[in-house]
Amino acid sequence: MDLNLKDKVVIVTGSSSGIGLETAKRFLAEGARVFGVSRDMSPAGNLAPKVRWATLNIDLGTEGSGEHVAEAAMDTFGRVDVLFNNAAVCPSRTGFLDVSDAEWMRTMNVNLLGYVRMSRAVIPHMLAQQKGAIIHCGSEAGRMPHPLLPDYSASKAAIALLSKALAREFTPQGIRSNVVAPAHIRTELWDRPGGFLHALAEQYGTSIDDAVDVFLKDSKLPAGRLGTAGDVASAVLYLASNLSEFISGDIINVDGGVIPTT
Repeated sequence: MDLNLKDKVVIVTGSSSGIGLETAKRFLAEGARVFGVSRDMSPAGNLAPKVRWATLNIDLGTEGSGEHVAEAAMDTFGRVDVLFNNAAVCPSRTGFLDVSDAEWMRTMNVNLLGYVRMSRAVIPHMLAQQKGAIIHCGSEAGRMPHPLLPDYSASKAAIALLSKALAREFTPQGIRSNVVAPAHIRTELWDRPGGFLHALAEQYGTSIDDAVDVFLKDSKLPAGRLGTAGDVASAVLYLASNLSEFISGDIINVDGGVIPTT
């Protein structure tokens, strides 16, 4: 099926690893031109020729970073058709009382204001084209917060409202805004030292190897497995394509069929 993404210019933030990297690869496979953004893009390597793949090292937690990214993408490719807001931090906590003001501010500054900065920077270019798609990476934690992720969960809840605000204002002008909300996706955030998997192993009193099985049983995940970055990337490409041009202000859950308990 042709997603009509050939030669579209796509900005993917947080594209040096995990969901962002896999999504960038999928867009490139569809013939898009991709501008990859992260604090350090070197792990992504050279995914495609320079005429289709460009990168920028930048911290989206800094003021003016969104404008810098948009200007660089425009200078490189001449337009911006799609933005995938994906860059985020996800620090594991011992609980709500463990999180200081400074840690709350850091999480919100990257996870929420980073998305605000990027959206604000690309929308004028999309308005000039009278068309564009913005996809934000949310999380199931934004609907059902996890005790080990209080600040992350709150930031993801805010992203859902940000997307709806953008959709209400800009859909009449040809710019769609939607959210993909992953849950239980095994990326580097799970497996890194001190990551979510290590926190779960400590919580369950098991080894790291056994923590996934215990988690799947405890969460009663209908799919019976953890998701992959590719599962999320497929949803992002759908929302970027013409197949979803009547969808705006919505949230697509990529969560293996998980059902909230309340």
